[in-house]
Amino acid sequence: MTLKRNMENKTHIDGNGNIVVQNVDGSTIIINPDNTDELKTLIINLGDKLGNLPQNVLEMINKKQDLNKPIEKGANVYLTVLIRTTGYGNSYTFRFGLTITNLTNEVRYFNQPFFKVNPAFQLKEGFKHDTFVMIDDTGESNFPARLEYGQPISASYPIKDGIIENYKQILAEDEDAFLQCFVNTTVGELFESNKLKVSDLLRTLER
Repeated sequence: MTLKRNMENKTHIDGNGNIVVQNVDGSTIIINPDNTDELKTLIINLGDKLGNLPQNVLEMINKKQDLNKPIEKGANVYLTVLIRTTGYGNSYTFRFGLTITNLTNEVRYFNQPFFKVNPAFQLKEGFKHDTFVMIDDTGESNFPARLEYGQPISASYPIKDGIIENYKQILAEDEDAFLQCFVNTTVGELFESNKLKVSDLLRTLER
């Protein structure tokens, strides 16, 4: 399986439930989601381009992985909203909070998490985008992160005023709009977080 990582790949699920990846040069790769080796190769080959895959393809990969062979494997990815108080608690800011816990009986290296919104943001007329990476105030990243079995890593990201309008826009399109985090490991595993409903997010921000 060869994917051109420097080019955009068009990916979809066909009528037989296979993952179809089409490179811009016209070559097509069909991946059987029940084949663990093929899924792992796809994740490794795409690397930091994994976020370009559609939401439904990412969810299929996550659910179809055989994470019970040869040893028990897994990770818990939890996304929430945090309230950070300053001073004597008279002022506060809201942040996204993310915790990743390695549940594998081996060391795992987790790559930079990426986020998807459903439906996609309307960034400008005729241009929508659903994938982005969040960075802490310091501009630094703790990823890739080396985690022992049972070891968690947490990160928090400021919720900028300018982005709130984007969340209001997608909620107006779909009352079930949500934000979700995905993270992959260097050995070809993909994990997804809980879905944070945009309605719950905005309700928290308005308090």
